Amino acid sequence: MKKFSGSISIYFVFAIVLIISVILSVTEIARINCQKLYLQIATDSALDSMASLYHRKLYKYYNLYGVEYRTLDMLETEYLEYMYPYFMSEERYINNWYIANIDQDNIKMTIKTLSDDYYLEKEIINYEKYKLAGKAIKFLGKEIFIKDEDDNKKLFDEADTLFKEVEKSNLYGEIYERYFDFTDDIKALENYARKIQDFVDKINLTLNRIKTMSTGGSKSNAEAALSKFEELDSRVSNLYGNLVAFRDKMKDFRQLVTENYQKYQHDKASDYYEFNDEIIEFVESEFEHFISFVDEDSDMNKAVEVGFKNCTWLSRMAGEDYREIRKYVSELSYLEAELRYEKSKKGKDKDTEEIRALQEEIKDLLKEISDFLKDVKENYRDVRLDPIPIIVSSTNHSDKESILKKLIGFKNGLLINLILDSDVLSQISSEHINYLSFNIMSDSDAISLEKVLFGEYELDKFNYFNKDLNDEVTISGSKRYEVERLISGRTDDLASLKDVINQIFLIRIAMNVLHIYKSSEKRQAARKFTALLFSGFSPLMVEAMFLVMITAWGTAQAVIDMKKLMKNKRVKLMHDDDSWTVSVDSILSVAAGNITGKNDEDDKGIALNYKDYLRILLFKTRQVDVNARMVSIIDRNIKDEQESFDFEKMVYSFYVENKFTCKHFFTNLVFVPAKSVELYDQYAIRTDGYRCFYDNGK
Repeated sequence: MKKFSGSISIYFVFAIVLIISVILSVTEIARINCQKLYLQIATDSALDSMASLYHRKLYKYYNLYGVEYRTLDMLETEYLEYMYPYFMSEERYINNWYIANIDQDNIKMTIKTLSDDYYLEKEIINYEKYKLAGKAIKFLGKEIFIKDEDDNKKLFDEADTLFKEVEKSNLYGEIYERYFDFTDDIKALENYARKIQDFVDKINLTLNRIKTMSTGGSKSNAEAALSKFEELDSRVSNLYGNLVAFRDKMKDFRQLVTENYQKYQHDKASDYYEFNDEIIEFVESEFEHFISFVDEDSDMNKAVEVGFKNCTWLSRMAGEDYREIRKYVSELSYLEAELRYEKSKKGKDKDTEEIRALQEEIKDLLKEISDFLKDVKENYRDVRLDPIPIIVSSTNHSDKESILKKLIGFKNGLLINLILDSDVLSQISSEHINYLSFNIMSDSDAISLEKVLFGEYELDKFNYFNKDLNDEVTISGSKRYEVERLISGRTDDLASLKDVINQIFLIRIAMNVLHIYKSSEKRQAARKFTALLFSGFSPLMVEAMFLVMITAWGTAQAVIDMKKLMKNKRVKLMHDDDSWTVSVDSILSVAAGNITGKNDEDDKGIALNYKDYLRILLFKTRQVDVNARMVSIIDRNIKDEQESFDFEKMVYSFYVENKFTCKHFFTNLVFVPAKSVELYDQYAIRTDGYRCFYDNGK
């Protein structure tokens, strides 16, 4: 029998097993790496599916992405459901090649909402950059065609220049109130001046009574003279007191003018205010007028000093006569008392030597009194207190002043009834909405390109007064005045519109007043009309009224401007002689509400409409406040269609960490059927994924 050696076969089997093990190990390594890629693809796909659940109306109306948040468990469950198609349908593990399993305990999901961090602003900015490309923005009466970042920068430069001009112009509208609002002080001075003149007249009246008094030698005449001098003393004291009060008030007024002049010098030197040469010349010339009145060497102050001297002289002169007459009256009263006493002692005998001596003494004293009164009367024959030359208004402050002040007062909220027709007002809703307490962060409160982009977004997505006149449509269909609410923070349309109109009105007043300040012809016309209208006023009061007249004239033109703006017409930012429509002599007519028959055509050149002014006000409003109001309005509008909507739960980003439990396929000693799960903990594969709308960086 032939024998064979088995050593070669055994060694061959060993070799084959080793070779197969190496091949299977390499294959397992390749499979595991493919498995990692497969599971990462599954993770990314599930996250993409989650992001695809964005709220359709939120995107349609406002181009904002957000997934409605239920609970974190529900979001994780939905995420797993988008993961399961990569697994076997029932056993929840991947087919036999990529054997793995995952459950909710091995998922860690982190979410951020639109109201977190700066996500809302990021989304708006990204949207606006894409949306503006290829679009012409009508701004300042011209079109800026946006093609690239340079055009965006051009739009920002236009907005920044306009914003700074408007900010500077605020001072021009405030010049009267900031530096020259002296009306009440002048009225107080005139009140004291009138009292001074009144007491001068009363003193002269008393002096006339002294000049015409009876000089007969009797006690009654002496007492009457004493009463006249007491009256004279009282009136001189009152005159002196009012002169002191006038001098003190003049001192306070001088200090006020000085302080305001120093305030002006500080403003002129500051970086915030930029006075041009015309404004500097105007303001300084006005200060010269007021300083000339209140200076210590001014005519009025010199007149007061003359009044003090006259009071002192008259008081000394009258005081001496008063004391002399009082001495005579006292002495006469004493002698009469002695005479009565002597007569009472003597009974029926009334003709004693003592009585005759007293009677003779009284007779001599009455003769002295008569002679003294005659001398006094002669001494006062030419005495008269001259009027103290303090110039006051010859008439009371007229109703015309009240009309001008009423016109200026339109800026405090009386305007809307003048510029809007009653039927338009009646259609404005007063329905209130409550702003929710969203704390939406912002890093764009300062004027910047981002702030400009936010403004364009807000004007595009939200409704405002007469938006349809710009051939624009609010996609959400809202008819509320939403942009006005964003600016004012008011809770209803009427209050919001009033607030915005008032803010625009103040800008128009400032620009109009600046035009008058710069125009020597208009200043001359205003001064001439003021002198005519207030012809009975003192020069100091006329000067104050001249400044009121300028503000009132600028306000009257601003009323006409607002009426045009609310019809969506364009008004020049800075008027010229061609676009200016209100003459100085028609100011009172405008104040009375007669504003018909004015030019309703668009102004040429750099001219703004109502939408442009909304842009300006949006620039001025803190973006963090606008964001909070904007979110409340979005929430309210979508709730009208979907009651369960909650903006605060709009998920903006997802971050997921997964742990997949896996088993080896080739490297087990025995090939394990795929359906067995006992060996799933042999190793784990971890994946993660991040999805954020518009921003895919982690």
